[in-house]
Amino acid sequence: MKNCIRPAALLAAALFLCAPGAQAQDEAPLTPASHLKADMGGGTSGLKRLAIPTFMVQFVRDQGIERDAGTFGMFQGQSATFFTQVRGADPAVLQQVADGLYDALVADLKAAGIEVVPQAELDAHPDYQEIRKIARPSPFTDAFNTGTRRDKRMGVNVFVSARGLPLVLRTVADRRWLDSGYGAEGLSGMTLVLGPGKVAQSLKAGMLNVRLTIAMVEQKGKGWGGVSARPDFVLNRWVRTASSGWEFETDPFARYVEAGTLFALTNGGADLNPNPWVMALSQPVPIVGLEISGTKGEGGNARGSGLLGAIARAATGGDTTAADLYIDVQPANFVERSLSDGKRVVRLMTEAIAAGLK
Repeated sequence: MKNCIRPAALLAAALFLCAPGAQAQDEAPLTPASHLKADMGGGTSGLKRLAIPTFMVQFVRDQGIERDAGTFGMFQGQSATFFTQVRGADPAVLQQVADGLYDALVADLKAAGIEVVPQAELDAHPDYQEIRKIARPSPFTDAFNTGTRRDKRMGVNVFVSARGLPLVLRTVADRRWLDSGYGAEGLSGMTLVLGPGKVAQSLKAGMLNVRLTIAMVEQKGKGWGGVSARPDFVLNRWVRTASSGWEFETDPFARYVEAGTLFALTNGGADLNPNPWVMALSQPVPIVGLEISGTKGEGGNARGSGLLGAIARAATGGDTTAADLYIDVQPANFVERSLSDGKRVVRLMTEAIAAGLK
């Protein structure tokens, strides 16, 4: 059964409601074969001890889509935009989700017979402190801009680190949900690659870096164009005229995102392995039972400086009245449901780790 929310079309005041505590979807089992893809960059056999140097939740809070009408030939240059913003999942709410999922990971690892290095022991290592020095503040909010010339996606990410761990954005390239501009973090690449390797050697433990990406909507857009002719009696000729139209939809599809949700494990052996074992979701895991409402915004009429301007203002906490559609969540319900389905993801990853470490 699908999530109890419905698509919203542009220019329609939308309302999406679920009954409190509703379970709208049967929980299908998650298995490594059905939901995971892995890049075995390094050996993991024999590891019985793991440290967790980073653990973050990445929330794709706002999304904008821009479609260029270039596919219509003579309609080059005509484009349209649609901007959706999520309200209610503030950083303090995301912090509860991040902390709860981190605690679940630690508990699952221990239940699988894997020792987790105490955070105090990890913090005592000088190379780990070097990683802390280059970390971002948590929460960290920034805009991203991806896509091709004719199909651009823009948005705002909110990053929250669990339990006071350093927030390091340079993990695995994910061009759909992270701006490739984050490659600038590569200036610290030697610290981020060799640093965990040196810590792993010293502690005789693998280093497990975690990112869990949550997105709330899927956006779609389509356009069309046509040509007609009308008589111009002054010039005594027919004049060709062009027209085009656009239609957008925002589907409130809350989920842990494929490819954006990943676990990266660096081994603890003698080799400072720069290519960790990376596991990522190969398909999304829905967050079900959410209480969600939608409200039509002012849209382009209030946007002023365009979609990029709206994204920039949203990222900096400025005027955010330019959205075409607002998605509102109930904080307590959001935490409960995000933890429920997020723990399923964590447990799946833990089972795969335990199987790979034997």
